[in-house]
Amino acid sequence: MNWLWFHANADLARWEVRPFSASVELSPRPRDKRDNHQRAVAIESPGLPEIDGPARRLADAILRFDVFPSTLLTSVKRRPLVEVGDTIGLRYPFMPGLQLFFAARVIDRFEIVDDRQWRAGFTYRTLEGHPACGEETFSVEKDLATGQITAALRSWSRPGTWLATLTYPLMRTLQVRAARAALDHLQQIANREEKAADLITVSWPRRHVRARLLSPWF
Repeated sequence: MNWLWFHANADLARWEVRPFSASVELSPRPRDKRDNHQRAVAIESPGLPEIDGPARRLADAILRFDVFPSTLLTSVKRRPLVEVGDTIGLRYPFMPGLQLFFAARVIDRFEIVDDRQWRAGFTYRTLEGHPACGEETFSVEKDLATGQITAALRSWSRPGTWLATLTYPLMRTLQVRAARAALDHLQQIANREEKAADLITVSWPRRHVRARLLSPWF
């Protein structure tokens, strides 16, 4: 990982030439942490995703790597949508004036459907120098029968540097915090249009006001 002072630019090129974390390609070890963070975030009509519905909106956000709230983690990438082979990074505000920067490489991008479920997203694998050694998959899933939409972050990891090993309890706390914040962020994206649709224009004599429909969800 790199330390960035104030608003210094993140040097993605330095990470693009790095190999994967040592032994990461050998898959998880018995003592590695396995995380499965998921949440039902929206619902739409049964069947394949609606063109402008929450499932497709989440898929687009994930492929833009708009997964975490910008107040917590900021993504750094070369192009708008991630592709297999891309190196993508994250800036984490460690303390005022100081940020951490680390990166991983995309090893899979998918959009698949079977008789039961539609899924879209990508998987990346950590690079040498990343505080963690492992893989993480970011995905959106839709149950074709019920229309329920689930956002998910699934990963396995272990410390990737000596500093991460020494501060592992803190690292795990930050990992869990980031995953929960990501689900909150993705849920907001999924429901963004639905909330906007609850706003209507009510006509009154000589003036127009905007009012929110009464809803049990607010």
